[in-house]
Amino acid sequence: MVFDNAEAILHGGDLPKPSLHFSTGHYRQGYEDYGELLKRLGETPHQSCLVLTSREKPKGIGLLEGETLPVRVLKLKGLQVAPVQEILRAKSSLWGSPSDWSQLIEYYAGNPFALKIVSTTIQKLFHGNISDFLTQKITVFGEIRNLLEQQFKRLSETEKIIINCLALSNQILSFSQLREKIPPSISPQKLLEALESLEERSLIEKKAAFFFLQPVVMEFVSDQLMEEKITQMPLRIVSSDQYPRIAASS
Repeated sequence: MVFDNAEAILHGGDLPKPSLHFSTGHYRQGYEDYGELLKRLGETPHQSCLVLTSREKPKGIGLLEGETLPVRVLKLKGLQVAPVQEILRAKSSLWGSPSDWSQLIEYYAGNPFALKIVSTTIQKLFHGNISDFLTQKITVFGEIRNLLEQQFKRLSETEKIIINCLALSNQILSFSQLREKIPPSISPQKLLEALESLEERSLIEKKAAFFFLQPVVMEFVSDQLMEEKITQMPLRIVSSDQYPRIAASS
């Protein structure tokens, strides 16, 4: 049996109860029985097999999983160059240097779904030339933007603050450095819970004890922040005879 896209039955963003505010994996109203089903499947001996795919881990799975236990959790990692080229060979005829391929895959963290989407654009608009596409420095567009927007809608306010902080800093930050940059109203406990949640959603990366954003997530968040800044700017209407003078002084 396969349960695909299980995050669809989980809460996204702020939860109804404040005590659950920063924790991922809680079931939406009316879907709580799925939690009981997964619990029984994980605790009761049986000959069946359930494969569950999700961007977020359902509540309770953490208590059941283990390397030698019946419940196993596999976090999918990004693909390397050779597997990506094999996957895309049937879909498009991309070409570029080894450096071009590495840079393209790094931008999208080796995500095969995102790379399939972008490969279509490279084939259609750049005749398969990866270098020409990379020169444009545009990685977030079309369906990729839509996918990221869907994921960001599921974030709590604290998670959004952390993401924005990492984007504005444009560098890797430790837990202590994040504490110094976020509003004091966010306690260390809430920060810890939000970081765990973001890592489970694969929206932040971790190297040793430092946190950072993937390039495609960085670009998306930076674009969002720029759009917010523009919408907050006061609108000034000028007449046609004023425009040349204003343009010259800007």
